[in-house]
Amino acid sequence: YREALEARREVLGARHPDTLGSMHNLGGVLKNQGKLDEAEPLYREALEATREVLGVRHPDTLGSMHNLGGVLKNQGKLDEA
Repeated sequence: YREALEARREVLGARHPDTLGSMHNLGGVLKNQGKLDEAEPLYREALEATREVLGVRHPDTLGSMHNLGGVLKNQGKLDEA
């Protein structure tokens, strides 16, 4: 997943929807491995980018919010979640 994300950033750009999907995929793998401190910045970046590219109410943006909120909750950062 890391390799795919880096390749998509290089070829498609950091804000391309496919690149954002790779961020979500890698974030999900890291979250499932319990690597929440690694997943959090990816989810933050994905949320910022989807807001910028797709808008605040787009389903992918809402999914980004949900994913970041879940990681923050699992980290015990309830005030941020």
